[in-house]
Amino acid sequence: MIDYVKIDTTITIAGVALHQPVTAITDIILAIVCLYFFFKLKQIKKPDQSTKSWLWFYLFLSLASITGSCSHAFFAIHQGFGYDSLWLPMQLFNIFAAFSAQQATQYSVFKNSPNRNSWKWFSLILITLFSISVFIFHNFLVVIIDSGLALIPVMIIHFIDSRKHKDSQYIAWGIVILFITAIIHGAKLSINEYCTYLDIAHIFIIASLSVMLIGIKRKAVSL
Repeated sequence: MIDYVKIDTTITIAGVALHQPVTAITDIILAIVCLYFFFKLKQIKKPDQSTKSWLWFYLFLSLASITGSCSHAFFAIHQGFGYDSLWLPMQLFNIFAAFSAQQATQYSVFKNSPNRNSWKWFSLILITLFSISVFIFHNFLVVIIDSGLALIPVMIIHFIDSRKHKDSQYIAWGIVILFITAIIHGAKLSINEYCTYLDIAHIFIIASLSVMLIGIKRKAVSL
C-alpha cells in the first residue's frame, strides 16, 4: 500500500516553502472550528464547572491544531529542535485536552458519585504519566494511547448517563466518531497525496467535535 503522506507535495509561496499544505490547511480549519466552539460555550451564562472544563477541552485542541499545522507546514524533515518545539507541545496540548474531558465528566456525571475521587486520581495519574512520556518516547503513539485510556471511559460513562440525561449520548457518539480516526490512521486510508489519511482524519475530528458540542451545550443550558 502506498503511504501518500510520504509523497512530497511542497509548494512555494513568496519564497517560503510549505510542506504538506493540505494537511496544514485542514489543521488550521480544525483550529478555527475548535476556537469557534470555545467562544460558543463562552456565551453560556453562568456556566458550571463541567462546561468550563469543556471550554478548556476545545481551547487545548485548537492550540494542538495550530502547532500541528506549523510542524507540518514548515519542516520537511521531522526532527531537530525547531520541529520538536512545535511537535512536542502539540502532543501535550492533546493530552491536556483529554484531561479536560475527564475533568468535565468528573464535574457532571460523577458530581454526586462515590467514585468521583477514584476518577479524579485516575485522571491525574494519566496526565502526569503521559505528559512525561511525550519527552521520553518522542512518539505520537503516546497521544493515541492516552486518548484511548482517557476518552473511551468518558464515552462509556456518557452512554450510561444518557439513560438519565439523553443529551449525554451526543458526547458519547461524538467520541465514537473521534475514534474512527484511529482506524483511518491505522489503515492509512488515503485518496491521493493531496487527500491523505491525515486530512481525512481532520474532517472526522471536526464532525466528532460538532456532535459533542450539541450534547455539551444542551446539558449546560438545562441546568
